[in-house]
Amino acid sequence: MKRLFLFVTLSAALPACLAAASAQETLAQQAVTFLCNAPAGHVCQFGVQTGGSQINFALPAGERKLVPGITPHADKYCVCDPGPVTADCKAPRLDHWCMGSWLDVDTGLNSENDIADHRFAVAQERDPIGILHAKRDTN
Repeated sequence: MKRLFLFVTLSAALPACLAAASAQETLAQQAVTFLCNAPAGHVCQFGVQTGGSQINFALPAGERKLVPGITPHADKYCVCDPGPVTADCKAPRLDHWCMGSWLDVDTGLNSENDIADHRFAVAQERDPIGILHAKRDTN
């Protein structure tokens, strides 16, 4: 009776274990698309942390790149504009932009940069030295 119970239990559990192992193996071998959704003229610097190594690449605005050998939801990525990608994924200077943290790679498009949210480095506009502007309604 104990042998029959053990056999039935193992028979029911084995397909679930095999399916989970197969799904995990399939995820590890995926090619994943990265997109630079920056304004024209910008170049996104990507860093992808995979099991023990890091892949770095640059993409001009509007371009996509298919990167093989990525494990979605396990590997992490960071985008900086104009770069470089830093260890903490934070902008190295005030006139640079980075995501602020490493995010999990998704199976869809990977780009946390967004033109609508103005998440890009913008050159600071300054007036020439010595020029003063009067405020409205001060005269």
